[in-house]
Amino acid sequence: MSNNYLIWLSENTRTRWWHDSAIPSEIDAAIANGAAGVTTNPVLAYRSLKAASDFWKPEIDKIPNSLSPVESAEEILRIVTTYAAERFSSIYAKTNHKNGYALAQVNPEYAGDTGLMYMQAKRYLKWAPNIAVKVPTTRAAIPVVERLASEGAAVCTTLNFSVSQALAVAEAYERGGAEARRSGVEVKPCFVVQQGGRLDEYLVDCAKDSGIDIPQDVIRRAGNCVTKRTYDLFAEKNYSAKIMPAGLRGVDHLTRFAGADMVFSLQTRIQNMVIKEDPERIERFTEPNDEKTLEQLMQIEEFKRAFEVDGIAQKDFITFGLTQKTLSQFLWTGWSPLESYVSNDDKRWF
Repeated sequence: MSNNYLIWLSENTRTRWWHDSAIPSEIDAAIANGAAGVTTNPVLAYRSLKAASDFWKPEIDKIPNSLSPVESAEEILRIVTTYAAERFSSIYAKTNHKNGYALAQVNPEYAGDTGLMYMQAKRYLKWAPNIAVKVPTTRAAIPVVERLASEGAAVCTTLNFSVSQALAVAEAYERGGAEARRSGVEVKPCFVVQQGGRLDEYLVDCAKDSGIDIPQDVIRRAGNCVTKRTYDLFAEKNYSAKIMPAGLRGVDHLTRFAGADMVFSLQTRIQNMVIKEDPERIERFTEPNDEKTLEQLMQIEEFKRAFEVDGIAQKDFITFGLTQKTLSQFLWTGWSPLESYVSNDDKRWF
């Protein structure tokens, strides 16, 4: 185990990786392989309830039947997230609050409401010291990022598929961090998710629908291209937010950035793929984007929007096609099932 790629990455480079699952046994295995934090969200919480129902049942049964569906879903998320946070509390202390967080994601239905996201975030932050609040990268969430940063809270932005969104978050975090320092408040980290694998799949569909003849293996480099450009811009502008590639679909989504000052979120499936493939232990993050690949990808309008610095206006963050698609998935495969999980008097398990 001591020689696997994930441990090499975490012990010998600046790259860190977090575990992307709330299933207890998978959390334990990830920690053994060098995980420095954990991603939880409504979808992952629901999957954990199904995969380890006996483990969670004693705590779930304590939830009052009098709670509304939304309150019940939030309580389930609290149970799952605080367990995950406790498992990483020692890393939180050892890294001086740079890692060791558990991500707690707001209700997807609040994506366009600054006030509701902020109030829910403040509730989440009471759960444990090492909670990082996860909000979608919509225009309504940008003030939430700035305010939470100014108050010394760790924050993560998801549903981020473009350079424009990442820059907006990083700039809000810089403003909030500056305010925190003026007030003598500890500045906690900000993690900017880049969902490259989801972007690749979306662009495959866009190219097919538009009749654009580009090999799929070229389109599946799109997410890496966007992530690379974002990373270089963050370095150029000296932004302190950390890019968090997530939703990976293959080993190259990780190895392409080996050695970068990033924090990956890796599903168990990807962790196992990486360990089995055992890639060459070299740092690759300085490799530039391939110009021929970019030239081909620029034929796809939605890639241009994702890649260009001003490709998507803040008012359009929430209407970007992939944002809407993923918001719907988070709602209907995560939050909504949590709402009904304990809605009946008999607390039916399914």
